[in-house]
Amino acid sequence: MELKINHRIGNGIVDILYFNDFDIDLRFDSIASTFSFNAYFDPYNKTHAEIFCVSHYHEATLLHEGEVLITGYLLSQGFSYNPKKELTQLTGYSKPGFLEDSSIPPTIYPLETNGLTLSQIAHKIATPFKLNVIIDDSVSFMMNKVIDKTAPDPTQTCKDYLSELCTQKHIIITHNELGDLIFTKAKTNLKPIAHFEEGIAGTTFKSSFNGQGIHSHITVMKQASSDGGNAGEYTITNPYCPVNQIYRPLVVTQSTGDDVTTEEFAKQQLANELKNIKIVINTDRWKIDGKIIRPNNIITIFSPEIFIYKKVELFVESVKFKGNSTELTAELTCVLPSVYDGTTPVNIFVDTHLNLPNFTYPKQG
Repeated sequence: MELKINHRIGNGIVDILYFNDFDIDLRFDSIASTFSFNAYFDPYNKTHAEIFCVSHYHEATLLHEGEVLITGYLLSQGFSYNPKKELTQLTGYSKPGFLEDSSIPPTIYPLETNGLTLSQIAHKIATPFKLNVIIDDSVSFMMNKVIDKTAPDPTQTCKDYLSELCTQKHIIITHNELGDLIFTKAKTNLKPIAHFEEGIAGTTFKSSFNGQGIHSHITVMKQASSDGGNAGEYTITNPYCPVNQIYRPLVVTQSTGDDVTTEEFAKQQLANELKNIKIVINTDRWKIDGKIIRPNNIITIFSPEIFIYKKVELFVESVKFKGNSTELTAELTCVLPSVYDGTTPVNIFVDTHLNLPNFTYPKQG
């Protein structure tokens, strides 16, 4: 692991070689990935004093075996004094993370925009932060479609405003390892990068199902707009709640989104509920076929111990890398592909266990 800090007081790049206990969280469903590590700080070393300097927001690049993981900024420092030397904690995130913490700059007012595309709005917001905007071909048409009128709340962050516009158009806003702002769709149709099953050395699985966040019926009610737009109503069922036995309705009001029908909006709400189903894979390897495991990929898994009785495909939403002087581990958080691609979900748990020999379904009640 290597951390490079481009400090402002000098012209060169400094490699911090002495650090330990690091956490790196690469995320697809976020405009920034994060990192944290503990490093040796000598207060009487001029170079250390420069690169650890509080409030300088130094640019930082995190690499593993020459492969860039994060390009961003150091945000926070935590110093301490103890007769027994302690390491200093440093944390940071990817360059687009500034959009999550910052309001829309007054320099690009007025807030109300007429006849601009989402691409133009994104570039307008990103420019003051010196961010490069990349638009994937999969969303190019929607990004370049004119929005008749939009006006963010002055108290909204840049990220919240862009996310609001992207959600209406089924566009994911994320980032890459170089610190660019990315507009794209999830790549759920790719060939799986790996298969996991019980018995792999150094690898464990966990599954979680939060039934409280699941509803049997999701009904969207769309209000009629002031310019004559029609009202509407649509109901969708969630296959992860037995609709013939359990009644847990949810009603959602759609007040915005001219590009989204009530049916599409209902599918978005269903996709959000599916995030209550997660599979977490912990493993002692960071690479598969010589490449770092990254989000926005597909894996397959088979594990009856976590109630997955058949091989299923999952989408890698985030990867958290941890390390210290003795070990390196990776934690993959996976969700159903339907969370991101809008496909009709299929319950991966229902009745898949009934094919087991000598299985008797337990009595109810």
